[in-house]
Amino acid sequence: MAMKAPRPALLPLLCLAASCLALSTADAQYDKFLKRHLDVPKSWAENDQQYCTTMMGRRSIRCQGKNTFVHASKAQLRAVCSSGTSHGQDTRDSLGTFQLTVCTRQPKGLCLYRGSSTTARIRLVCRNGLPVQYLRRI
Repeated sequence: MAMKAPRPALLPLLCLAASCLALSTADAQYDKFLKRHLDVPKSWAENDQQYCTTMMGRRSIRCQGKNTFVHASKAQLRAVCSSGTSHGQDTRDSLGTFQLTVCTRQPKGLCLYRGSSTTARIRLVCRNGLPVQYLRRI
């Protein structure tokens, strides 16, 4: 059986499908980033230790070594991607500072955390104008 010639009309549809897939992947990564790092306004707790232990469990990231919660709006975090300074491909540094709570797992026993509130600039990985990964405070 002879092979059929390629159909040029399918090329735009394939490109559109690839674009939609890339956008949906970035959206899923953005949603995961928000679940893992965004808490605005900061949830109430008696102290940072209680805050971290509660939030790590609430966000289903319990028993992990370290996580940082950013107390800022979605718009403020997206602004890092659009107007922050470039620090390599897809990496942006914030121009301003953010309120943060850094949660570090205590070395022994159950999944309990030490917490530390601080203010710092942050470094994010951005895709399609959305933050998808928190790298560190700077």
